[in-house]
Amino acid sequence: GAPDDGPRNPAWDPDAPAGETDVGGADPAPEQADVPKSDEGVAPPDPGAPGTDADPADAHDAPGETPCLPSCEDNECGEDGCGDLCGWCEWGKICVANRCVQVCVPACEGKLCGEDGCGGECQPGCADNEFCGMDFTCVLKGCTPSCAGRACGSDGCGDTCGDCPADLFCTPEGACVGDTSCHDVTATGRCVGTELQWCDVSSGEGVLKKEICDPASGRLCGWDALAKKYACVVPERCEPQCEGRECGPDGCTGDCGACAEGLVCSSIGKCGEACGVVTDAGLCAGSDLVFCHKGILLTYDCAAAGKECKLDPVADRFDCL
Repeated sequence: GAPDDGPRNPAWDPDAPAGETDVGGADPAPEQADVPKSDEGVAPPDPGAPGTDADPADAHDAPGETPCLPSCEDNECGEDGCGDLCGWCEWGKICVANRCVQVCVPACEGKLCGEDGCGGECQPGCADNEFCGMDFTCVLKGCTPSCAGRACGSDGCGDTCGDCPADLFCTPEGACVGDTSCHDVTATGRCVGTELQWCDVSSGEGVLKKEICDPASGRLCGWDALAKKYACVVPERCEPQCEGRECGPDGCTGDCGACAEGLVCSSIGKCGEACGVVTDAGLCAGSDLVFCHKGILLTYDCAAAGKECKLDPVADRFDCL
């Protein structure tokens, strides 16, 4: 019979005929069985039994299951529908609609308005009464270009009347000439429309030179304060100053907001009632001190501060005293 001093080993049956046990041999003692034991007296689980982890490779062959087929036809990147990717985009590109596209960097250096090259607009942009000129600066609407009798130079409205050939120079009168003498042009230079001109004295004799400052590249002909001469420069970008302001101009070409109907904007960008006949000396309306400040009326409740509204004879104005 089975030993009484230990758990029964299910892999050994002492009542089975010799040779038909799982371990075989004359001595059916459990401790001599060739079956490895995960715990004392307990045989390891059958890998194929329910509740055990089967070989992952067999999972795809399980009956009734359909393997996932990646869908990457014509896709350069993005998900394949099976938890993986169809591919990676190289540096400088991003995946958009399963295609690798170049990352667009807005080109707004030196531009105050106009397209940024990525489907947007360069900021701060123009006001409602302005339009963006060819030099990417804002020009008042209604400006009439003046190019009569001019072949080159500025048209007075942010555009040009034309450019001279490479071997000719534009005069301030708008004519293209081949004279390379400096005349009144010095090494400091000058601007004639988009044309930068300067006198080159490196050869000993002054020779007129030029460079076209291309607005499309964000560079305009202007004064370079650092170099102390004219050059193709990037114009300074105006930054609106609206912090703490409710209304009024933003310091560039726009405004910080508008006041509600019946209110006016003070000189420091605050909305309030118009002063009317009230001056900065103020007056008393009961316990309230009313006075004009920066173009709008202000009211203080003197009683709330434990004071009275009265005339200050020293300052010659009303105050809470």
